Amino acid sequence: MNPIFLSIIFILTWILSTLFAVAGVGAAITLIPIYYSLGIPFSIAAAAGLLLNVFALSAATVNNGKRGIVLWKLGTIFLIPAVIMAPIGAYIGIHAPRKILLWIFVAFLGYTLYNLIRGRKIGETNKFSGNVKGYILGITVGVIAGFLSGLLGIGGGMIILPVLALIEKDYKKVSATAGYVALFISASGFTSYLVLLRGISYDLWLVILIGGILGGFSGSHLMYKMKTLYVKYTIVSIITFVLIKILIGII
Repeated sequence: MNPIFLSIIFILTWILSTLFAVAGVGAAITLIPIYYSLGIPFSIAAAAGLLLNVFALSAATVNNGKRGIVLWKLGTIFLIPAVIMAPIGAYIGIHAPRKILLWIFVAFLGYTLYNLIRGRKIGETNKFSGNVKGYILGITVGVIAGFLSGLLGIGGGMIILPVLALIEKDYKKVSATAGYVALFISASGFTSYLVLLRGISYDLWLVILIGGILGGFSGSHLMYKMKTLYVKYTIVSIITFVLIKILIGII
């Protein structure tokens, strides 16, 4: 591929991976349509986006894990059912009306945004944290997140993120844990593409891989330095951006 084209891909990947890593989600949901608009076939763009998620979120998760802000046990409760359900959602998604599914996702994101902006009232306790209700909620949402991720062709971090915010009040831990869960959901999706795709552009994937790793480390480092409230604002901003982006596409 043209070196200038690859340089543009690298810069876009690094910048957007950094911003999305701060929120604990992969940038594929934004970068896939960007790659496609630059002339990359959609299936290759989707696989590249998932590859980006894997390496960006791997880097972020390693960094966050060292700092002790990943809730491993809680994240795994979401993770296991999500990974199991993702292939089922993908199979059904081939036959389901995509526009209806996107409206369902828009409604979910709108509700999520409302809850994040509203926040907790002063003195409100975290009723889901560290109890049976929290674990049941995690498993249930993991099933839904994995299914919707496969159904809609997106990473699961954006679905897991707001529910984690109901269970854990520290937004840095919310972001870090969402990234850990989204990492393995993305890996499951990428593996499927790797088996099915032919004519893979390895130079493109290498550039995206490097940009994703740098973005993951940059984003997790930036998140650690930011005040918790600013991490929350970043999460709200990204969810708002994705919500508007989806609405523009379906209206």
